[in-house]
Amino acid sequence: MEPEGSQSARKGLPRRIAGGFYRLIALRAHTSIMLGALAATVLGKFFHAHRMNLVNEFPTWVLIDVAVLLSVELVMALIIFARPTRRMLRLTTGLAAILCTWSVLNVGWIVRSGAQLPLSLLKPLLRDPLNTLAQIGGNIYAMPRAAAVVLLPSFTALGIYFYYLANPLAPNYNGRRFRIRVVLSVLIIIAAAVGHNLIVRRGEPNILSAGMRFSSHFRAVRGLVMRNTAKLTRADYEQAVRELPTGGELNAILNLRPRIARPNVIVVVLEGIQYNYTSLDGRNGDLTPYLAEIAGRGVSFSRMRSTLTHTTKALFALLTGRYPSISNDLAETVPIDHGYGSLATVLKGKLNYRTAFFQSAKGNFEARPGLVHNLGFDTFWARDFLEDPNTLRDPESFVGYLACDEFALLDPLKQWIRSREQPFFIAYMCSVTHDPYEVPRWFAEPAREPVERYKQTIAYTDGFLKTLDAELSALGLADNTLLCIVGDHGEAFGEHGLHGHEMNTFDEALHVPWVMRAPSLIQPGTRIAAAVSSIDMAPTLLELLGVETHWAGFDGLNALGPIPANRKVYFSGWIDESPAGFVRNNGKFVYHSEDHVVRVFDLAADPNENTGVIIGETEAEPIARDIISWCRNSVLKIDQKRTGNTTLFDVWRCRWNARVSDVDFDRQSLGNSR
Repeated sequence: MEPEGSQSARKGLPRRIAGGFYRLIALRAHTSIMLGALAATVLGKFFHAHRMNLVNEFPTWVLIDVAVLLSVELVMALIIFARPTRRMLRLTTGLAAILCTWSVLNVGWIVRSGAQLPLSLLKPLLRDPLNTLAQIGGNIYAMPRAAAVVLLPSFTALGIYFYYLANPLAPNYNGRRFRIRVVLSVLIIIAAAVGHNLIVRRGEPNILSAGMRFSSHFRAVRGLVMRNTAKLTRADYEQAVRELPTGGELNAILNLRPRIARPNVIVVVLEGIQYNYTSLDGRNGDLTPYLAEIAGRGVSFSRMRSTLTHTTKALFALLTGRYPSISNDLAETVPIDHGYGSLATVLKGKLNYRTAFFQSAKGNFEARPGLVHNLGFDTFWARDFLEDPNTLRDPESFVGYLACDEFALLDPLKQWIRSREQPFFIAYMCSVTHDPYEVPRWFAEPAREPVERYKQTIAYTDGFLKTLDAELSALGLADNTLLCIVGDHGEAFGEHGLHGHEMNTFDEALHVPWVMRAPSLIQPGTRIAAAVSSIDMAPTLLELLGVETHWAGFDGLNALGPIPANRKVYFSGWIDESPAGFVRNNGKFVYHSEDHVVRVFDLAADPNENTGVIIGETEAEPIARDIISWCRNSVLKIDQKRTGNTTLFDVWRCRWNARVSDVDFDRQSLGNSR
């Protein structure tokens, strides 16, 4: 029989091991946490390199991280060696924890988007944490292995920090060993820095690698302490002078051409559908045969680009014919008293149309009621108006954290159409194609890979378009309805190393479908090959309906009329650090404000944007100045007090602060109104 003392010793072994491990790392807490930060960064970049088949490029991505993070760790060690007080221990460990937290966030963004975390991306997290965290959580759920591999080291390091705060241990440095360690650290830092500089001087990086060859930690600190003159500042917002005409002001200057009849108008906005994934392009299969059929019976625009790769901004451009505020905010959603001149206000005020905005997404996402109110719509309908999903017979009507089955909105839409005998304008915003790309179970079992799920949602949406058109025919409205189908922005799946759309200005995020069918107004089979933009849709539709837009001051133009040969079609990403630029003829000029370079693509010779050329400073300077000026001059002056609250469409409680608003759905008020 084993002695009792041996049993006790064996039971206490795990505790002694854990205690020894803690003393080992606690004596170097800041070092342990900084190594966790470096490990997370290296693993995150390696994951992306492996995902993109760029493992051979991986060493060139991490040398700068080694140099920066080891330099910070060395400075911390020198401080503690000189002043090993509890206050200094906590201070250096706290700084290490902040850097490690940034590493965790950066890795999560690399996994999510294929890009490193920009400082301004924290704005959406701060102003709309629930929806932003829902998106992040959805992506972690979709890629659990990748998330576990890259995030666990960081969370471990952070756990060490919080435990250490209560039990700080001063290190007992051996002077000789510490000096050796300092020398070795300096040599590693110098080698990493020199290696990085040699790589940078070797020439332009592979386009797929460009976004990984810098330290996100260093760039974030630089952004806090140094002003980038190419970016918008607080003064640009506070001193903005750009004012847009109200609905009444716009109607006062518009003239009508005589017409016998004016058709109903339905604009269907496709959420995040890349042009290359439609049957209009065909390179990724025949996913949208009905969209192609509508194009064949009307007009299609083969070079349509989003003005800004973000839904709220794109909707504003589409429905007003004017540039949105090219800024990382939601200024267009802050409710103003008189609203902006838009398709809705013109059709209502000049042509006596009734107007409604339907969306299958939840209404509080990006304060959509505020935008719809500002655009002058009479009615706003969102998925929230469906019954609680827990009481539905078919709980699959709600899809993911954001969307619902598009088909579930057909009955409410038809009821609204039949409610009055009057010409109507409907804007319908799809949502199932939004991340996380989930289709209702009745349509298909969701695929495993994100790109395959995305294809499912596109095919599903095409089926919805077909059913919507059939319902119009059943109501006897197909021949008297102008049907316009357009994308808000595209979506990337690693074509250039990036995923999503917010910071992406390659054509997978910009190039979107735009087709229209209007019997007796549009010649079937028309195809427009000129470069056009989101801002062109509103004036094009108004001209079709007999509204003269020449003197209206739209930023866009009638895309069915003459288009100037050297016209610049401007575009931008949404995040402050995003590239911006313009397309002119077959040239695409992209300005990168972080690196102060202009990259030019020849879209005729290189339609996939694989070989962009960074042009010299002399040639680049006027181009960059033009793009910066466009962004700065776009900033909207908001005709509203700085803070406030109101109720929109009877059931949406809206609050705003400066250039940001949010809304809540008042279900009780909905019940009372019923």
